[in-house]
Amino acid sequence: MKRRKLIMNAFILTFTTMMIGFVSTSFRVYLSNKIGSEGMGLYQLIMSIHVMTTTLAISGIRITTTRLIAEELGRSNIKNIKSILRKSILYSLLFSTATFLIFYNFADVIALKWIGDSRAIIPIKILSCSLPFIGVSACFHGYFYGMRKIIRSVSSDIVEVGTMMIIIISFMGIYLPKGLNFTCALIAVGMSLGNIASAIYFYILFLFEKKSGYKSGYSRDSKYSFLKIFSISFPIACSSYIQTGLRTIEDLLIPDALRRYGSSTASSLSIFGMIKGMALPILNFPSIFLASFSTLIIPEIAEANALNQHKRVIYIISKVFKFTLLIAVFASGLFMIFYNELGLAIYNDTQVGLMMKILAPLIPFMYLDRIVDGSLNALDYQMSTLKFNLIDMAVRIFLILYLIPKKGIEGFIIVLFAGTLLNASLSIHKLLKVTNIQFKLLDWILKPGFCITFAGYCIKSCLTYANFKLHISIQIILTMALYFVLLLVSRCITRKDISWFIEDFKAEPICVEWNDLSIYKRF
Repeated sequence: MKRRKLIMNAFILTFTTMMIGFVSTSFRVYLSNKIGSEGMGLYQLIMSIHVMTTTLAISGIRITTTRLIAEELGRSNIKNIKSILRKSILYSLLFSTATFLIFYNFADVIALKWIGDSRAIIPIKILSCSLPFIGVSACFHGYFYGMRKIIRSVSSDIVEVGTMMIIIISFMGIYLPKGLNFTCALIAVGMSLGNIASAIYFYILFLFEKKSGYKSGYSRDSKYSFLKIFSISFPIACSSYIQTGLRTIEDLLIPDALRRYGSSTASSLSIFGMIKGMALPILNFPSIFLASFSTLIIPEIAEANALNQHKRVIYIISKVFKFTLLIAVFASGLFMIFYNELGLAIYNDTQVGLMMKILAPLIPFMYLDRIVDGSLNALDYQMSTLKFNLIDMAVRIFLILYLIPKKGIEGFIIVLFAGTLLNASLSIHKLLKVTNIQFKLLDWILKPGFCITFAGYCIKSCLTYANFKLHISIQIILTMALYFVLLLVSRCITRKDISWFIEDFKAEPICVEWNDLSIYKRF
């Protein structure tokens, strides 16, 4: 695939992801203002269970479908694409339906024994009903990403988020006075209907594409069995299970560990909600700029790897590596410098702002981890990510059980640092080893670190000296502009990097356009 296509898709996906991310973050702030930190703690615990059930339902099928379709598209094996999609849907329905039946019937046990709160029973049952629809949507997501039909995929996210927000906001005034149990049930209904709407929307899109047909294409038939799909999906699924299971175990153990430290139930939920439900989502918000690349590089790398284009693999990964770190270092510095202003502006709470500052050094590792895991999966090193996640899980659980009852919130923070640094370091080392990419510490970390430090404190000091008050959003924009200028001056960003985005728009692509491939004729 030409860079032109990759970059155009990246821009499209970045814009829509930014929009969805902004709306989702704003909605989380809206929820926190309505239900408070205790409510956010209970909401986060319910969401932890839902994330785990979703992971079990999907079982790695999204990445597998994306990768296999991208590989076959690169080889022009059109019949295989049809077979992959059909069998992926059946595979997903098998796992998602089984997961739905298990968690629906054991919702009371999960709520009472794991969460320790009966208010979670109804939300868990409601959310489990949407799992088959989530499984089908995952297959269509993988298909459209593999085919580079980005607009179709991201538009379904808009449908999902929009449906959820309309339902929840419309009925919040009715159910909020009835208590947190009714409010959490309402949130579960909104999320479930959003997932159902997304699946229906995907199916309609697919029917229109199938009806329209295509003009040309090749057909080299080779059978794709469930065993082939399973052999790729299973390690990815296991890795996701471990990551999700780890988060779920963390979310269940941490409040209990805080209570053993001496905090009350309400206080434990408040601390947990402040960090996991409020501070960390804001720290992750700038990563929406990277979501496009983390999603798009999987089919790009998979296709290049299938065609034995090693130099192309290295080129794609190194570019994404660089831009990921430039954004991550900027975000980390921003939260460390403007933490107080951001805490007040977003949550009207300086304590949350302080948590942002403390956790901000983790941002480069958090952002890179997403890119690196996707790259390793695309290169067929999914077993490595599985191994690293197993190590991470063991270390985190040990630290949670040992440190938090002794140190409280300080132990919680240590756990976050230790787990994030360990997992990211192992994954990054593996990727650098298998690709032979040269990690440029000076240009990718040290220089950008100096640039954001200078830019942030320069803007802040000038405004303070001039006794001139600006909204925090304006301060961030000014800091961003100065940071970009400093990156150019220090040659962290070069003319060659800029031309990477621009040059291919001047020439017509010579490769076959994906829309010219006739893949639906005998589906």
